[in-house]
Amino acid sequence: MPTAPPPGNVLVTGVSGFSGIWIAHALLANGYHVRGTVRNPKKGAHVAEVFKEHGDRFETPDAFDNALDGSIAAVIHVAGVAELDATDASDIFGPNRDGVVNLLNSTLKHGKNVKRFVYMSSAQALLGNDDIFHVYTEDDWAEKDLALVQEKGSGAGGQALYRASKVLAERAIVDFVETHKMEIGWDAVRILPAWIFGPVIHDWKTIDDLNLSSKVMYQQLTVPRDNDKVNDYASEYIDVRDVADAFVAALQVEGAGGKRLLLDAGAYTYQNLYDAVNKVAPDLKGVVRGNPNAPPFTFPGAFVDSSRTVSLLRLKPFRSLGETAADTFRSIQTKLEGRAA
Repeated sequence: MPTAPPPGNVLVTGVSGFSGIWIAHALLANGYHVRGTVRNPKKGAHVAEVFKEHGDRFETPDAFDNALDGSIAAVIHVAGVAELDATDASDIFGPNRDGVVNLLNSTLKHGKNVKRFVYMSSAQALLGNDDIFHVYTEDDWAEKDLALVQEKGSGAGGQALYRASKVLAERAIVDFVETHKMEIGWDAVRILPAWIFGPVIHDWKTIDDLNLSSKVMYQQLTVPRDNDKVNDYASEYIDVRDVADAFVAALQVEGAGGKRLLLDAGAYTYQNLYDAVNKVAPDLKGVVRGNPNAPPFTFPGAFVDSSRTVSLLRLKPFRSLGETAADTFRSIQTKLEGRAA
């Protein structure tokens, strides 16, 4: 199957977002040229400033219609809506499912030299097993949420809508590649990360402006919990920098073509989070310490099995929870303190 090595030109949609900007950063660091699409010109200006040292190896087109042409060697589709509280199906299915289909058609029409299409799905597209200790693999799908949405539409609730949108987007990609396999010179990779945390380098003004996962992590680190709640399950995690490295590897590893790849560094309780941050950054002010004397508890591992992905893409060990969380907090707090000064 084809690969897209550097210095190829890679189209990154959603490049002004939390994950998109880090993926572009990793691509540029690995010798690629990057063309990034943005909806907001002000956010585009911020991204251009972040990458100005790379000169003409980074660009944002004047219009989305001009983004795909014969110079593009690979497409990385990150743009979409990550919300779990939507009340209208069209707000989720428009960008997450229909947006994928539209980009696939554009790639078919204009991407004559594209070799690989990489899509950012979500581990949410796996979930729904009744066994709370089930370890999810590439064979799992959020079928219950999809059935609920098919039955109730918008009434299914935001979580089900989001999960279903990602399931349908993935399946649209598989169907499209199969339908057009005699017309295209590219294959498709789907990457499903767990909750993505890490340092924030995209443009934001207030906490409310932050992407969902960064808001979640900041809240976990700053809002105290009752002592009898500190050992509750908090989340799975993967560092955004490790996600970015995986997307770069997915362009270069031949065997990644057509695969569904999972990324999850582990599960943690709230106290696990507090202790991990205190271990790597004991002087970090503003982080909840919880109850260090709480009975120790850790999960046996991640609830999403990334082992095949790590092996196939030859990924280095994922960043620790402490490093990821501390870097997330510092990046947000530094900006908040700068604005308050």
